[in-house]
Amino acid sequence: MTDNLPDVPRESAFFFDFDGTLVEIAPRPELVAVEPKVREVLEGLAVKYDGAVAIVTGRPLEAVDGFLAPIQLATAAEHGSIRRDATGALHVDEGNAEAVEAAYAILQPFVAANDGMILERKRSSIAIHYRQRPDLAGPCEDLVHQAVAQNPTLVILPGKMVFELKPKGVDKGEAVRAFLEEAPFQGRTPVFMGDDVTDEHAFEVVNALGGLSIKVDDGHTIANYRTDRKGLFAWLFQLVGAR
Repeated sequence: MTDNLPDVPRESAFFFDFDGTLVEIAPRPELVAVEPKVREVLEGLAVKYDGAVAIVTGRPLEAVDGFLAPIQLATAAEHGSIRRDATGALHVDEGNAEAVEAAYAILQPFVAANDGMILERKRSSIAIHYRQRPDLAGPCEDLVHQAVAQNPTLVILPGKMVFELKPKGVDKGEAVRAFLEEAPFQGRTPVFMGDDVTDEHAFEVVNALGGLSIKVDDGHTIANYRTDRKGLFAWLFQLVGAR
């Protein structure tokens, strides 16, 4: 499934979501498999487009680096609250650590009492995964709303079988905007690829800048193109002139 993905300008910058885009979603966050083609295409794009390649994800920075090693790219982790620019410098928005801890304390007993639930504590956010317990989606949603009501500096970001609680004002769109103010991304046409609700902020920013937004797989979107992972990688390899 490829919605006639176009060629891109030579002066383009590429931004990738991780789960569901570069890699298939797994039952647990630590179980994803990184196929060899992922590193191959990232390295090829970095060479052809002068290093203007970045990962924009909800994952912790250390997790992304571990999965992609030995490659280390510019990365916006935890939806942009932790951002490593192309020079390797870190830009960190700690948010409200006390609010995150308080929200964690509300969610943890529920997760501990229900097999299959996963509570992922990150540096400045929390993710509660119910992929293995879809029957608990309703109670899970009620609980995260309770946590945010008691900690209003946080907001809820729903995703595929997950709710994330993150600081207000932090999202993938702002992360992309920050990269585009820096070398080697500055002055380039942004290309963003993502599969989830969490990527819509980035699509909005990229669309406003006249860039290319690509929704990977099904679901409502404001992206201007749609494909699946197979179609995405076929297109990316065409761009780098491989295969």
